[in-house]
Amino acid sequence: MIDRMVEGKDEEDAELQSPIVGRQRYARRVFRQIHQTIGLFAGAIVVLVGLSGSVLAFREDIDEWLNASIMRVEIPAQRSLRPLDEILTAATAAIPPDGKLERLTTPRHPGAAVALTYMLETDDLDSIFYEMFVDPYTAKVKGQRVLLHGDRVLSQPLIQIIMAFHWTLLLGVDNAYIVGAVGILIFISIFAGLYLWWPVNGNWRLGLKVKWGASPERVVYDLHKAVGAYFAAIFLVILITGVAMIFKPATRSMTSLFSPVRADPDFGKSTPIPGRLPIGGGEAVASANNVFPDGRLHWILLPSTPNGVYVVGKQSNDEPNRTKTFRNVGVDQYSGQVLRVQDRNSFTAGERFLEWLFPLHTGEAFGEIGRVFVVLFGSMPLALYVTGFLRWRQKRRARKRPAF
Repeated sequence: MIDRMVEGKDEEDAELQSPIVGRQRYARRVFRQIHQTIGLFAGAIVVLVGLSGSVLAFREDIDEWLNASIMRVEIPAQRSLRPLDEILTAATAAIPPDGKLERLTTPRHPGAAVALTYMLETDDLDSIFYEMFVDPYTAKVKGQRVLLHGDRVLSQPLIQIIMAFHWTLLLGVDNAYIVGAVGILIFISIFAGLYLWWPVNGNWRLGLKVKWGASPERVVYDLHKAVGAYFAAIFLVILITGVAMIFKPATRSMTSLFSPVRADPDFGKSTPIPGRLPIGGGEAVASANNVFPDGRLHWILLPSTPNGVYVVGKQSNDEPNRTKTFRNVGVDQYSGQVLRVQDRNSFTAGERFLEWLFPLHTGEAFGEIGRVFVVLFGSMPLALYVTGFLRWRQKRRARKRPAF
């Protein structure tokens, strides 16, 4: 058994024999220590972040399944949607008098409800955000739930909790940089691992094979190398996009060095007109349709102050981001006049890069297949951590075992 235990180490260290000498051998020892240390400690966090990311790839479907009673509706034989203003009126009547409607999001599919969010300020100057669901065929309120309540993360829906864990470890938004820092360490570890993976004889195909008939120690070692090599490129894309979104200001600044990046759009302010009541959401959408006649209505950001504006989003079929849209129109809530337009077709290369970060990270840029791949790749850190940990433990045991 001792021979089998040593076999894995001998074959692993065979790469370090001639012609690798001097500085190259020292460099490999340094890179091995970096890869091992970061992997053992930061890797455990990335495993949990990766698994939560796998769940979030289908976050809307899971959320809807868990809350079907309020988020799903029956599809009538003849699909006839109620007017938008009727849905807004029903939602307004169902919220407290001091509640403020903030956003309406249209259904993702025919069997889903319209989602509306509203804010309610408490006596202690805290804000609670609720989410309400309205049947688009009957304009009847299906139900509502707490969406966000300050730092009380556990009062949120399950998917929101998982999302908060994924990028903050439930430590609060101000501590999201911790996950970003861990991501940077893993980035370093991956490149150290790729350096160690590359065979010294230049035959890279050897690093992609698993000797299934060898000792368990060698199989574990080969699995760790092969899994890391096969999926390193895609894992790096997911990792880089995640870190870039956490450190968004720095990402925008660095991107602007290569391509102009404009500030987030200001959709202007409404001008009250004496004696004229605000227009309805339907009229605001009609104004936006004059700018973007194509695409589907994705959302309406509702004015919550006398100077607030409607922001109508018309999502095009070729947008990589399906969670939000970058085709938005600011509409004066009194005159219906178009104030500002955000059109992704006029984005610079830098702005397109920023637009693609989220859909690449979640896989939604490539539809359902992309989401499935994210589920698979989200479990890759677990496979690497298990095989890496087993190999580390095998080597420790081999060193402690007395030689005969």
